[in-house]
Amino acid sequence: MPNSHVQIIYLNGPSSSGKTTLAKALQHSFDDLFLHVGIDKIIGWMPEKVNDWTGGEASLGYSWKKSSDASGNPIQELQIGPYAAKIAKTFQEIVVTLAKMGHHLIIDDVSFGKKQVDEWRELLKDFAVLWVGVNAPLPVLEQREKERGNRIVGSARGQFHKVHAGAIYDLEIDTHHTALDENIHKIKSLATESTNRNKDKQNHLIRSLRKTDIPKIVSRYSFPWSTPEKTQILWDGYYQEQEDRVRTVAVIEKDGEILGYGSLLRKPESPFFAQRSIPEINAIWIDEEYRRRGLGTALIKWLEDLASQEGCNEIGIGVGLYRDYGPAQQLYFQLGYTPEGNGITYKGEAAVAGQYYPLDDDLILWLVKPLTKAKRIQ
Repeated sequence: MPNSHVQIIYLNGPSSSGKTTLAKALQHSFDDLFLHVGIDKIIGWMPEKVNDWTGGEASLGYSWKKSSDASGNPIQELQIGPYAAKIAKTFQEIVVTLAKMGHHLIIDDVSFGKKQVDEWRELLKDFAVLWVGVNAPLPVLEQREKERGNRIVGSARGQFHKVHAGAIYDLEIDTHHTALDENIHKIKSLATESTNRNKDKQNHLIRSLRKTDIPKIVSRYSFPWSTPEKTQILWDGYYQEQEDRVRTVAVIEKDGEILGYGSLLRKPESPFFAQRSIPEINAIWIDEEYRRRGLGTALIKWLEDLASQEGCNEIGIGVGLYRDYGPAQQLYFQLGYTPEGNGITYKGEAAVAGQYYPLDDDLILWLVKPLTKAKRIQ
């Protein structure tokens, strides 16, 4: 899982397998706040006239079709009209949007086999997901179906053999033979194990700049708006500032490659921070290929811990105002940064009301965050 924590728990199972009960219990048991999102909730938004759950035909929405399984037992197969297919795609887009906003999610779904589960895997590849298959013996599913009274008889049997066909999960649970508390414990334990494993992996990637890193950075990150020569001069300057304790540069390394970097600047560029001796997180960059994998969050937290270790009570960061900075703006707010209170600057000077400024990289909004005492960085 790419991120440093489990953000999404994906529950896949046939009708009446107990996913909703499990999802609500998980919401209660985790300290993190998880939203419970499910395809049934989205279907509830649809006009009732579009669907037919009684066995009739619904050309646009969801409906059931009588059929039989390989043994000749009667079943009901789900039919998906064009509007229902659009709703299913909408559900996926809603999930991705919520995840990008930083929400923890429990997805309650009925995907039919490997192909559909893999489609979800592709959609959620940039997030840390725990994949859980939920099931119960077929006679139990059919009994629950009858007792509930709001499911057409035969739908559970129709889904039982198809939902998990070829699908691979991190964990498979049985809601009949295993108690709810035990299933909750299994999921939480695996989520915690994944969290700790990925945190260790992320921390080992991040370290202070070495002089031998500079040629790799110059080679990889000589941007179109600069030249290799100017980039070399810039990084030689960064390294000298690190030697002089003006800044500490953190790099993210994997397999000998530098995937990103950022600095803790003890003499901040922001005049607002300079007045209050607030250190500044500066020059954050993550390779475009490796974005949305939690590396930016891990890098910022590493720099925050360094500032906290040095006795700082606050830390600041600047962000541009045009669209390209949108993801950074969202990330910083999610991590607890709020506007510093003195407005924006242009080229290091406070912006003045009534004046005109270019909307470029030098027009910056400054944010601050309180710090808690951190453990010593190794």
